[in-house]
Amino acid sequence: MSDIFISYARVDRPRVKPLVDELERRGRSVWWDRTIRPGKTWDQVIKAALTDARCVIVLWSWNSIQSRWVRTEADDAKRRGILVPALLDDVVIPLAFRRMQAANLTKWSGVFPNAEFDELILAVTEVLSDGVPVRLPRTNAKDGLNYVFIPAGEFMMGCSPDDNKCDSDEKPARQVTITTGFWMGQTPVTQEAYERVMGKNPSRFKGAQLPVETVSWEEAQSFCQAVGMRLPTEAEWEYAARAGTTGSRYGDLNAIAWYFSNSGRKTHPAGLKQANAFGLYDMLGNVWEWTSDKYFANRTVARGGSWGISAGFVRVSGRGWYEPTDRGNNLGFRCVGEFR
Repeated sequence: MSDIFISYARVDRPRVKPLVDELERRGRSVWWDRTIRPGKTWDQVIKAALTDARCVIVLWSWNSIQSRWVRTEADDAKRRGILVPALLDDVVIPLAFRRMQAANLTKWSGVFPNAEFDELILAVTEVLSDGVPVRLPRTNAKDGLNYVFIPAGEFMMGCSPDDNKCDSDEKPARQVTITTGFWMGQTPVTQEAYERVMGKNPSRFKGAQLPVETVSWEEAQSFCQAVGMRLPTEAEWEYAARAGTTGSRYGDLNAIAWYFSNSGRKTHPAGLKQANAFGLYDMLGNVWEWTSDKYFANRTVARGGSWGISAGFVRVSGRGWYEPTDRGNNLGFRCVGEFR
């Protein structure tokens, strides 16, 4: 089953591919006709994919408005309440769909970031979350970082089903309710942001867009407080990392995380890997992230794994612990909170 089915005219394929690539980079599974393998009966495959899709993006263009197949797919999606229309060209949409607001991609050149594409993403996310409203990322004026809204909800916290890498401190899994939505840094705090607020950069691996590291728990908490935020609880962190998924990771490990086997033994600029469904980057790998919770006694929990750790530890339920005064080139953080 795919998150998104793309309906379009085949002649528009060069314009569609950048959109598919970006949707996948943001952690969405996408079906389009390039997915059909040789030897398959294409109309049967298309019908099955359309039936399984949770959201259908119909791309209206000069070519697609003349396509019987596109209209049929749009009809099916509209009937099921999962249609998200978008304009590739400035065309008059077929009458049956004319009252539906369409995302306007007519001036989009395939280059990101793009405000119109972000609007399309919001519409898709609402469909995939059963109509729960979503909000555009916001920039914190104090640290210059983007924050995304994480809606309230329930999830199973701890060892994922069929995960044979879990430690005893991840068991048993239990249902947790996040009663209030919150804003979370879209990436770990970068060195540029940390220096902007704190006036220094303690990191070993230097680079403006690299995650800040070699920061203690107290220093991380001080930064978050200075920008009107705080460190996340363990429950908030895992809920945000899972983003509605139930597996040990929210995507393919090499696509979403920097860890021992692919990092070259160093950090990498934040946001290069695939985001999860909430639009959060680097929730796994790159740097461990401090939370506000204690492990035991004077130990504090960090989550997510890092550039220097093996694959078995880079899981959404994995837990690490450090002294609050510890500093390491694998230890970073991100902030959560409310905009007031």
